[in-house]
Amino acid sequence: MSTLRDWTRRAALGGWDAIRLATAVGLVLCLSLFVFRCYQLTRVWPQPGDDLWAELPRALLMGLRFDAKASAVAAFVLWPLLCVNGLVRRTVVGLWVGTFGVLAVTNLFYYQFYKTPIDSVIFGLFDDDTTSVLLTILLDFPVLHITVLLVITLLVMAWPVRWLMQHLRPPAHSGMHPLTAIGLSLFCMVVWVIAGKGTLKGMALQLDNVTATSKPVLNHTIPNGVMSLYFAWNAYKDSSDVGDDRTGLRAYGFESPQQAAQILGASGLVDEAAIARWLVREGPGQPRGQHLVFVQMESWSTEPLMYQSPRMDVAGTLAPVMEQAWHFRNFDAAHVGTHPALETLLLGTPITPITTGQYRHIPFDWSIAHVLKRAGYDTLFVTSGHTGWRELNRVLPTQGFDEVVDAASLRAHYGADEGGLWGVWDEYLFRYITERLHDPQRKRPLFVYAMPTTHHPPYELPTNYRAPNFQLSDWPGDRSDESLIPSLKTYRYANEQLASFVQAVRQGPVGARALIAATGDHTMRTTGQYTTPSRRVLQHRVPFMVWGAGSLPCRESLDAPASHLDIFPTLMPLLGVEHGYAHTGRNLMQCPPSSPAVSGPTQTAPPASPQASPIALSMLGGVRTAQSLWQAGQPNSLECVNANGQVSATCHWSDALDQQARARLGLLDWQVRRHLNLATRPPAQAGAVATTAR
Repeated sequence: MSTLRDWTRRAALGGWDAIRLATAVGLVLCLSLFVFRCYQLTRVWPQPGDDLWAELPRALLMGLRFDAKASAVAAFVLWPLLCVNGLVRRTVVGLWVGTFGVLAVTNLFYYQFYKTPIDSVIFGLFDDDTTSVLLTILLDFPVLHITVLLVITLLVMAWPVRWLMQHLRPPAHSGMHPLTAIGLSLFCMVVWVIAGKGTLKGMALQLDNVTATSKPVLNHTIPNGVMSLYFAWNAYKDSSDVGDDRTGLRAYGFESPQQAAQILGASGLVDEAAIARWLVREGPGQPRGQHLVFVQMESWSTEPLMYQSPRMDVAGTLAPVMEQAWHFRNFDAAHVGTHPALETLLLGTPITPITTGQYRHIPFDWSIAHVLKRAGYDTLFVTSGHTGWRELNRVLPTQGFDEVVDAASLRAHYGADEGGLWGVWDEYLFRYITERLHDPQRKRPLFVYAMPTTHHPPYELPTNYRAPNFQLSDWPGDRSDESLIPSLKTYRYANEQLASFVQAVRQGPVGARALIAATGDHTMRTTGQYTTPSRRVLQHRVPFMVWGAGSLPCRESLDAPASHLDIFPTLMPLLGVEHGYAHTGRNLMQCPPSSPAVSGPTQTAPPASPQASPIALSMLGGVRTAQSLWQAGQPNSLECVNANGQVSATCHWSDALDQQARARLGLLDWQVRRHLNLATRPPAQAGAVATTAR
C-alpha cells in the first residue's frame, strides 16, 4: 500500500511539474510572439499611417488571442515530453522555442517580400526547383540582417525559459499534497483548452478572424508565424491538384476535347487552342454602361417561398418586390457550398477549390470581374462576413476586383460593432452598396459582387429586428430540424434587407441604369432530408431574380429548368457585354426548345449548340429537366419527377441530352485544368505541349 501511495504521489507531482513548466514556457512563447508583433508593426508601419491608430487595439487584441492559441497548443504537446528530466527536457523546450522564433522572423521577412504573411506559396520550396529557390533566397534576401535578428530573437526568447527551468522548485521537494497537484494540473489544462479555442463562445479562432480590422496592414500582422504556417499548410493540402488536362473529360466518358466539342456542335474544331477559344464568348458587343449588382444570398432556398402565406410570411417586404423581377422559379444551385458557388459563378469551374493553395496567384481571363473590368467597369466585392475566410482578401484582387470590402471595413465605415458570429448584419452591406452606387463622383459603371452572411448558423438577428413568431405546425415541409424556425427568421430578415436595397436603388437616381440580380449559393440546411424523388427535386432549388431588365422576351423561361451555369450568359448580354466570358450555359432570355427527355422514344440526335437544351445542370454532375432528374452518365439514376415534385412514369432516358450534359461539364473541367497547367508549366514545356496539341 505504501508503495502504491508513493507511486501515486510521484506521478501526481511529476505530472504537475511537467504541466506547470509547459504552461510557463507557453506563457513565455505567447508574450514573445506579442512583443515580436509590436516590433513587426514598427517595421511595416506606413507613413503617415495616422489612420491606423484607431483600429490598432483591435488588431493587437486579436493577435494576442492567436498567440495564446499557438502557445496553448504548444504547451499541450510539450507536457508529456517534459515528464522526463535532463537532456530530453532541455532539447524539447529548445526545439519549441527555436521553432517559434524562426517562424516569427520568417513571417516578418516573408511579409516584407511578398506583402502577405506566410502563405501556401512557401511550399513552392519543395514543389519547384529547391536548389534554385534557395539560391534565389541567398541572392535576394538580406541574409546577414535576417541572421542577426534571428539570433537576437532566439536569445531573448530563450533567456526567460532557461531561467524558469533553473529556478522552478521541483514539486516533490515542496511538500505539496498529490490532490493539490492534480487539481492544479486540471486547472491548467482547462486554461489551455480555452486559450487554444481562442474564445469563450462561438466557433474557435480561425482564418476568418484574421481580417479583424479594415486596414490590411494591421490584418497582416495578426497571425503570428506559427498560425500563418498552419493556415498556409491547410490551404496547400486542400488545394486541388488539377493533374492531367483530360482527367475530367475521361471521367465523363470522352477521350479528347474534340470528341466532347463535337457533341455540342463544334465538329470542325481540331486544335485545342481553338476549342479553348470557342468555350469563351467572342462577340463585338456594345456595353450600355449599366451598373450590375450581383447578390449571392446565403442559404437562399426556393422551398420557403413555395409555402409563402399570411401565417408563414417568410418573404416579408420582398413579396411585392419579387413581382417586379424576372423570377426564375425552376432554378438550381450548381454546388452545395458557399465557396464552391462563388468559384462556379465567377470562374465557371467544376473543380473546387482552385483559388486557394498552389493556384491562388493565377488569374482567369474569363473571370466575370476581369471581363467587366475590360468592358469599362469598376469592380467591387462586398461581404458582411470576413474576407480572411478562404483568403478572399488575397484571392479576389487576382481575379479582377479593384476593391474587397468586408465586415471590418463596414464596421470602420459606419462606426458600429453590431453583428453576429459571421460578421456585421446584412443591412450594413446593402447600405454601403447603395452609397457607392449613388456616389455623385462616379464616372464609370460599377460591378458589385455582394455576399451577405446573416442567414447562416447560428441564425442570429439584430436586437431591433422583430421577426414573426412562426409556428412549426404552419410549415408544410419537413419539420425534423430543430433549427428550422430560427433559420426561417433569418431567412425573412435577409429577404427584407434585399427588398429594401432593391427599392432604394430602383427609386434612386441610378435606378434606370442599374441591373440587380440575386440567387442563393445553396439551399438551407434546416429544411429536412431529400430521400424521395419528390423531395430530391428541391435539394438544390434556389431562386434567381433580376430587377431592372425590362420585359422578358420569353416568359416560358421563368418556369424552364436552369441553374447557376446560366446566370452570367444571361446577364452579360443584358449589359451589352458580348466578349470574354465562358460559355457555361444558355441565355435565359431566349425561348427554350422542348426537352428531348420529357417523353417519347429515346433521342439520339445531339443539339446543335451548347445553349440548346433547357436543363438544370450542377457542377457535381446532377442533371434535371422539366420531367426528370439523374446523375450524368448513370441511366439507372433516372427518376421521373417534375418541378412540383409530382412523380410519374412518362419520362424516358435520353442519350443525347445526357451526352450534352457530360460534354459541357467535361469541357469546362478541361478548360480549367488546361489553363492552370499552362500557367504553372515552365515556358518551354508549355510551348511543347501547345505544339503537340496542334
